[in-house]
Amino acid sequence: MSAPDTKLTRDAKLLLASLALKEVPVLFMGAFFVSFIMQNSASEMVSISLYNIFLHIIVLVAYFLLANWIKRKDRVVVFRAGVASDMFFLSAIVFLGEAVVGYIIPLSIMVGITAAMYWAPLHYLVAEKVPADSMTRFTGYRALFGGLTKIVAPIALGIFITLGSYEEVAKALMAVCLIKFSIAMFIKPSTYRSPNGPDFKGFWRCTMRHTAIAKMFVIEMLRGISLSAPLGTIITMYTVYMFKTDFKLGMFTTIFAAFSLATAFLFSRFGSRAMFPRILAISTLAVFGGVALFVSKPMAATFLIYNFVYATAAALLDKIALINFYNLSKSSYITKEHKVEYFVFRDAALNTGRIISFVGLLLIGIYGGYEWLRWYLIPLTLAAVFVGYLSIGINKHIK
Repeated sequence: MSAPDTKLTRDAKLLLASLALKEVPVLFMGAFFVSFIMQNSASEMVSISLYNIFLHIIVLVAYFLLANWIKRKDRVVVFRAGVASDMFFLSAIVFLGEAVVGYIIPLSIMVGITAAMYWAPLHYLVAEKVPADSMTRFTGYRALFGGLTKIVAPIALGIFITLGSYEEVAKALMAVCLIKFSIAMFIKPSTYRSPNGPDFKGFWRCTMRHTAIAKMFVIEMLRGISLSAPLGTIITMYTVYMFKTDFKLGMFTTIFAAFSLATAFLFSRFGSRAMFPRILAISTLAVFGGVALFVSKPMAATFLIYNFVYATAAALLDKIALINFYNLSKSSYITKEHKVEYFVFRDAALNTGRIISFVGLLLIGIYGGYEWLRWYLIPLTLAAVFVGYLSIGINKHIK
């Protein structure tokens, strides 16, 4: 059975365009910046860990600080500011060049504020402007268009960085940021603004009464530990470690983005809520098998197999968890007055998971090395397995 063919609104399409273009600076600030650190830092694993730990602490704190504005004012204004603020990171690369590695913590604070200003209002805008019966289609298209960007951008970034420099690519990406900002200017203002400020204590009592909400926050923390950032970062580190160049990083990122794109297309075209339990069960087994194979036989071939599993099965776990997260915000469990609190608590859980994961990576960087890194994939992948297991149970609570 195919997903319901519900037409997306104009604002939903603009959000899709913004998210697709966002993948370009995300790739540059994520995978290629990790490669940049690895090439210019004497202790790359420690530097990458510290960068991500401070980044996600800042994001967590910023979500709570922005909650009042997002609840009572026009959240589209914050979203536009978040879109424009990518320019600060790119400007730092342009002006500091290789010396930027010496400013890892200030840079992570800057990126953390930027990320919070973009993603905090975006979650509310998606929930507001995408109907529940369109969420599977929206999420599928989001992965599809984002996947198209991930196919073209990595190989292009890899070539341009190899032939030129990070600074020159940063200058070119400023044009992408201007296009994103232009798109954001056409999104209509939010339709609902609360007269009251955030009520975190009241929402926490609500969470304790409804196990579906509590389970969702556990799922989001496990996503933070595994699927949402750390696994991708470690895969990037291993790719650079094993294959050495930015061109090969871009090439492999593009190849597996193509598999992810095909998965997203099939999911958006044929996926339905009735199929979610079977998809979750199969994907969970595939993720477990992929990491078991690589850890037991660490070589280029098994690493590429693990990459394939991450791009397909793990991506499906992530997509279904994301659909459940948004649809739960539209359920009877979450009142209109508590939606902002729901998104803030969710992102607190997600970023707490990311911080835990990168603290573990920091300890491996200090006391271990790349030989220990593959063993660290085991607890991270087990966290992804539990995302699948818990999602099967929560799926029945969300219509």
